[in-house]
Amino acid sequence: MLVLDSREIRKRIADYVGTLGAEIVCYQHIIKAMDNVDEVSPDGIVVSASDFPRHWKTLVSFVRSERPPEACAIVLLYGPFFTEQDRKKAAHLNVSCLVNETHLDKRALNRLREAFRPYISAEKWIDHLAVRPENSLAMIITNPLTGALVPGKAVQISPDGAVFMPDKPGLVKNLPAMTELPGCSIRAGGALLSPICRVVRNGDGVIVLEFTALSPREKSILDMIF
Repeated sequence: MLVLDSREIRKRIADYVGTLGAEIVCYQHIIKAMDNVDEVSPDGIVVSASDFPRHWKTLVSFVRSERPPEACAIVLLYGPFFTEQDRKKAAHLNVSCLVNETHLDKRALNRLREAFRPYISAEKWIDHLAVRPENSLAMIITNPLTGALVPGKAVQISPDGAVFMPDKPGLVKNLPAMTELPGCSIRAGGALLSPICRVVRNGDGVIVLEFTALSPREKSILDMIF
């Protein structure tokens, strides 16, 4: 649910969040949004403190009275007149994330994405965000059940996960969804990445993997692939 007035900001956020596989409902009037919270039952809300400097607190308080942070993420957009007192109030109301709407660059949008990611199935956001590199990246995983080293290629990849095509699919056919793979290596140019992965889907000769641990350096390297 997006609750903001600026058409430009609304479009940027809707386009970006849409790539996560999320269904989006937009409101320009905060009272109308509050009236429809129960009906929409959102997993996440983005509200602009700049557009609604007094009423954003009312909306957040209303949502939090029924939906704790683990049930609904709330991202608060703020502008130049957002005070330290407002920050403390946002923290007290369990706002999930603050994003500066006057500098809505890639880094800010990534923070917004991270706030929503736990509420969206891994299959949806990996299928939308994983991009095909110009050349497949060499990748090797260790099957934690057998100890076998399994070489192959990352045919799709993003800072969130990868689609791994093993050279010998039979070596990984016993890996069910949610299996953690602590032994993974990806060759990206001259860099070697060592993410901790989790199996999202296994079948048809490929494994969809979620990155559960990735260092800031590794994230910056993957960002350069896009």
